[in-house]
Amino acid sequence: MARWLPVLIMALRLTSSVHSGGANAQTPQDPKHPDFRPTPEVPAMPKALMKFPRTRITRAKFPVVDFHLHGAQLRTAEDYQKMVERMDETGIGLICNMDGGFGATFDRNMQVGAPYRDRVLHFARLNFEGINEPGWSDKTAAELERDFLAGAAGLKINKVLGLDLQNKDGTYIQADDPRFDPVWEMCAKHDKPVMIHISDSYGRFLPIGPENERYEAGLWRSSPEGNYYRTGQPTPDIIEKARENMHAKHPRTRFVNAHMAMLYYDMDKVAALLDKYPNADVELSATVQDLGRAPIMIRKFFLKYQDRILFGSDGNPGRGVDEFWIPHWRFLETYDEHFDHPAQLRSATGAPLHGRWRISGIGLPDDVLRKVYYANALRYLPAARASIERQLAGR
Repeated sequence: MARWLPVLIMALRLTSSVHSGGANAQTPQDPKHPDFRPTPEVPAMPKALMKFPRTRITRAKFPVVDFHLHGAQLRTAEDYQKMVERMDETGIGLICNMDGGFGATFDRNMQVGAPYRDRVLHFARLNFEGINEPGWSDKTAAELERDFLAGAAGLKINKVLGLDLQNKDGTYIQADDPRFDPVWEMCAKHDKPVMIHISDSYGRFLPIGPENERYEAGLWRSSPEGNYYRTGQPTPDIIEKARENMHAKHPRTRFVNAHMAMLYYDMDKVAALLDKYPNADVELSATVQDLGRAPIMIRKFFLKYQDRILFGSDGNPGRGVDEFWIPHWRFLETYDEHFDHPAQLRSATGAPLHGRWRISGIGLPDDVLRKVYYANALRYLPAARASIERQLAGR
């Protein structure tokens, strides 16, 4: 009995920690989640004992256009040079920086990045300040046109639209709000894509608890931030309906819906969106951890909608090659099974917060792989075609 006494004591302490909130028991409560209590982090993923064949991959098979990369860290010429070196190392031909900014910020990014414009493109990013004030729409559309004329490759919209932006009366502003009509039409006028991320991962709208697989993976152990269950914020059906209205109202505007339109959990919904709206495409960033759980189904989807899917990573210049980039290539290029997905977030213990599981590859044929990697994106980025063609010729 004595030999087990230390173990029993530790177990009792852990149980007490769970019920009392542990080391974070004094964490201020979130008013939107008054019942939340911090709990211990889950451990890192165990190592697989079974031996699996592995395809040797050091870089992408073809030059990749990453249509969704965050380059807020790109501030100096040295930053750009390091990013290009990382791109060359892993096979990325060109990136679209979603943090190009607006107005003066956009101008600075264009100036610093000018020597690298054959590898790094900048998307404008709206400034929502003053959205409830008269004239916001016309002023914003005019600035957007100036940014397009100054070299912006497209427009990026993030999830504050639909989830956080509010009218003066406290109701939430959605993508079909008339104030955005001049913005969407300005994109159509200049034939520029809208890279739009609205809504969020489905698990974020469900209760925090062991039955929520995002919680089981380790998310929300220390904070409920980013969970929308009963917070008063709009539910996915409201946001999705507004997105459909937006597509219908602006058929000349091309919308690239980020993260598989945040519908990765129900591929029938993704298919329905693409079937109904010819001006809708999707990109796959931050969904590989989910798509790779059903490789047969997802492969069929990619083959059917091969002209409507763009590559995106939602990464940044600091992402590691082996941990982040190569799992993307392995997923798309091979039939390898049960490998670590490119975790977007990890807990303090190393647990992948957006999926405590492993994935398998979908082995796309080369003609489809080329479309997903670069050809579909080049429809929106004609100025990048020469750069990609040079890189193809040099392989």
